[in-house]
Amino acid sequence: MARSYETVTADQFTGTEGLAAWRVEGAQATATFRTGDFVTGLRLVNEIGRLAEEADHHPDLTLRYPEVVVWLGTHDTGTVTDADVALARGITAAARDLGISPA
Repeated sequence: MARSYETVTADQFTGTEGLAAWRVEGAQATATFRTGDFVTGLRLVNEIGRLAEEADHHPDLTLRYPEVVVWLGTHDTGTVTDADVALARGITAAARDLGISPA
């Protein structure tokens, strides 16, 4: 059975509690997390990987000193969906737990 997704608007996405720092551009939502150093960035990337595997929903990531950039979009629909909102909330919480704020 195919997975069901609900498309969300940019306003719905960024209006979700905790996601105001994310930006929706076209079919993707993006956020930059200023990690301060490479090792902290790697910790965040590893946590994002764990969350993505649990959700079976995988973002695009760039790890570089001193930040991690995350892009979310639902490939099956070509839009931003409720699955992206859920993963963004998890990523934002993971960053917060590591003492990282979105830029």
